[in-house]
Amino acid sequence: MKNYLRQSAVLAMFCMLVGLAGCASKGGEMVGEAAAPATAGYSSAEQGKASGRLLVWTANFSLEVADLTKAQAQLTERMLALGGYVEEKSDYGSYSQSLVYRVPKDAFAAALGDVEQSGKVLSRHVKGEDVTEQYVDVETRLRNNIALRDRLRDLLGKAKDIKDILQIESELNRIQSEIDSMEARMRILTDQIQMSTLRVELRQQEAEKPPTIYGPLGYLYKGTAWFVTKLFIIRE
Repeated sequence: MKNYLRQSAVLAMFCMLVGLAGCASKGGEMVGEAAAPATAGYSSAEQGKASGRLLVWTANFSLEVADLTKAQAQLTERMLALGGYVEEKSDYGSYSQSLVYRVPKDAFAAALGDVEQSGKVLSRHVKGEDVTEQYVDVETRLRNNIALRDRLRDLLGKAKDIKDILQIESELNRIQSEIDSMEARMRILTDQIQMSTLRVELRQQEAEKPPTIYGPLGYLYKGTAWFVTKLFIIRE
């Protein structure tokens, strides 16, 4: 009789947690206190959230430069000095290059100025995307799932019946998979918030063609060509 009551209590607790897990997957109120791993590694983004909205800054530039190689080297040096790095680089012959820089959000304004000073600006687009609600939603669901995972682990330690153990383990695997996915999403969002993105296209300025200087025979040729043309066409 005691074993039956114990198994019934375990099963009832498991059913309740499964129901809560469904609610956690859809968001909503937090269940219990968040475990320590829920916010590990996200302290920088938390500080940004405390001071206002969470924004992901991106900029797209197209520049015309006199010396492509020199302009690219100088611009990259400036981005590195700001604490940034080159995420991607593409070469299109000797006349065009495409670069993607990542710089700390606090250096974004300075990076914009450096890009604009690197050549003639042909186009410029700067955007700040507000991801506050998205971040808070993922963070809340992550905390809920971590709390549920910990409770399921406690319940698994108390379960005796094989059927109950298998059901709890199955639910644990599902919850852990969701946690892994949410943690990956949190890392991506945090990186995008902390490191702004600048996409820069550099185009080699076309060299001016020097004026043609004709010799005596050259002028004779041009005059003859003009005369022959007028024999056929008086006015167009």
